[in-house]
Amino acid sequence: MPKLIIDEQEIEVPTGTKVIDAAEKLGIVIPRFCYHPALGSVGACRVCAVKFLEGPIKGVQMSCVIELLMLNHPHDCPVCDEGGHCLLQDLTIAGGHGIRRFKGKKRTHNDQYLGPLIRHEMNRCIQCYRCSRFYQEFAGYRDLGVMQIGSRVYFGRYKAGKLESPFAGNLTDICPTGVYTDKPSRFIGRRWDYERSPSVCINCSLGCHTVVSARYRQIVRQEAKYSEAVNGHFICDRGRYGFYYAGQDGFYYAGQDERPRYPRIRGKESSWENSLQAAFVGLERISRESGPAAVACVGSVRSSLETQAALKRLCQTKGWQGPVYGMDLDIEVKVKTAISELDPDLAVSLRDLEKADYILAVGVDPVNEAPMLAMAMRQ
Repeated sequence: MPKLIIDEQEIEVPTGTKVIDAAEKLGIVIPRFCYHPALGSVGACRVCAVKFLEGPIKGVQMSCVIELLMLNHPHDCPVCDEGGHCLLQDLTIAGGHGIRRFKGKKRTHNDQYLGPLIRHEMNRCIQCYRCSRFYQEFAGYRDLGVMQIGSRVYFGRYKAGKLESPFAGNLTDICPTGVYTDKPSRFIGRRWDYERSPSVCINCSLGCHTVVSARYRQIVRQEAKYSEAVNGHFICDRGRYGFYYAGQDGFYYAGQDERPRYPRIRGKESSWENSLQAAFVGLERISRESGPAAVACVGSVRSSLETQAALKRLCQTKGWQGPVYGMDLDIEVKVKTAISELDPDLAVSLRDLEKADYILAVGVDPVNEAPMLAMAMRQ
């Protein structure tokens, strides 16, 4: 494997490793905007600077100053939702470009409506091309891309409208500035205001890794957490925005004021202890008077495996009917039949699936059933 010496530190890396990745393994962060591990290198932002002393290429490669990118930027950090986790903000301060010397008139763009989930602020764009590369090349959708030339380069849609991709929410993560921001959590808080915790998405069976942000004991945002074996750097919009529900006048959270906060017994508020005891006594009375078969339990396919297992165990212990989950009987039979024929050794990760020579999909609708499976199949 090649050996590199970066800032007088030696490192051995596999053939084909990018200098920017090798340096990061040594704790040396080379400034970048357009580069993303999932998308590869493109050389669009002209920010990274590496001076090669030995080898076939010598001298400084791919260098520029961040100050040039800030000429037309609106400098609206105080009202930008990206503030606090903005790569442009970090590198501008790190590079010492805190004062704007350019006195000319700034270039401005008109923003577009991109649907109820994504806010568009085109004036913050530094033309790194991350959004169009992810949206078109990685996710495979064509309704958002790059238009015009020169200083008028514009990233958006041919005309305003809802984004078609079920992975569009990743634009808010992948954009290094505040061009695409999360509309439902807009103006709720900065990154440092949130309680952040790793979690797992429960909207399908894949178990994508996420980071949940909460404020005032209420979930306000969910983002992708990198997982090599499962979802990589991205998640689908169902996983990102699934904890919201939309009404006619905007988005609602699970912690709405009108939501019941305490259990009720015959319409009157009660404590959890009293409510559970009342439920237990009532079920025991029905079982005693009418027999265990008089009690039937219904579960939900959205419940966790632990909840479903506990419900099944309760039914077995008490002799109650169920649990049933409201599945179509034909589908249930087909699923059980398919699973019974599977070889356990055939189970692979999504990353392994991306490397497959060919894929045979039978009776499956990946985009609607497990969206990140569709993303992996596309790769």
